[in-house]
Amino acid sequence: MKIADISKDLGLSISTVSKALNGYPDVSDATRELVMQRARELGYQASASARNLRRGRTDKIGLLINHSIIYISEYLTEIVAGAGYVAEQNGKNITLYMETVHHPEGIERICRSREIDGALLLWANPNRDTLRIFEEEKMPYILLGRRVDYANASFVAPDNEEGAYQLIRHLIELGHTRIGIMTRPVHGPTNTDRVAGYMRALRETNLPFDEDIMIPTALEQDSGYYAMLQLLDLPDPPTAVFAFYDLLAVDALRAASERGLRVPEDVAIAGFDGLQSSLMTYPAITTVKQPLQEMGRQAVELLLECIEDDTLPAHKVTFPVELLVRGSTVGRILR
Repeated sequence: MKIADISKDLGLSISTVSKALNGYPDVSDATRELVMQRARELGYQASASARNLRRGRTDKIGLLINHSIIYISEYLTEIVAGAGYVAEQNGKNITLYMETVHHPEGIERICRSREIDGALLLWANPNRDTLRIFEEEKMPYILLGRRVDYANASFVAPDNEEGAYQLIRHLIELGHTRIGIMTRPVHGPTNTDRVAGYMRALRETNLPFDEDIMIPTALEQDSGYYAMLQLLDLPDPPTAVFAFYDLLAVDALRAASERGLRVPEDVAIAGFDGLQSSLMTYPAITTVKQPLQEMGRQAVELLLECIEDDTLPAHKVTFPVELLVRGSTVGRILR
């Protein structure tokens, strides 16, 4: 069923029928109701592709991820729940890209083909050269879950430094003076901020920093497990460990258990992100909760604004986080 069929059936011009279906003001209410009713009776459905072609829009938002979904699946689920809700409420679809975005030419292809109207970038470590590709191709984008030190970049991110600071202060208040930390250098600014929070807490309480208990981890299986063993094998192992994110803390808990250590009586363990996994262990893991769904919603709302108005200044939104104290740290008070 096409507009021409409705036009012929009602004896109206194609232009009048089209205007009535698309809500143009220069069509009377009576004509609009007549056209709409007949369209329903005849089973007419507007072509989204044709409409979007006329508008120069696709009604699609790209979700571009540049690292393995295996290690962020739970994190991604909550982000997408928020982002997807707002997208659908605004008549948009989300298209997932995972491999194309690893190379500049892949990003250029996505932008130049105009197969999406804007991009959500869920990237481990965004760099300026890559972000400039989006700007040169006039593709609106929002960094999701990551801040970046680039004036032109818009982002929605958690307060990583404050979250790490609160967590370390919690451990110090329990009496821990030797707190190990598992870092994740590949995550760039996020890693920088969490380490900064850790260091700030040490400075404020006059605790010394020992580089031996700062262990880098990688995006690979059992990375937190082996990092925990490395910490436990030190001549003077830490009495508490801050893992970069919750799944590393789960790994650490397993390593401690295999060594016959009690958590938190022998060693306290804490994570970051507030994933459901942190509740599935025994004891449950103390963590810093990010408002992931809210961040996803906010990112899409900002992106839609940028799509409508490309002259808007960069948005830089930092969400507060929440310390969730659980059994992996509170069972042992040293003071």
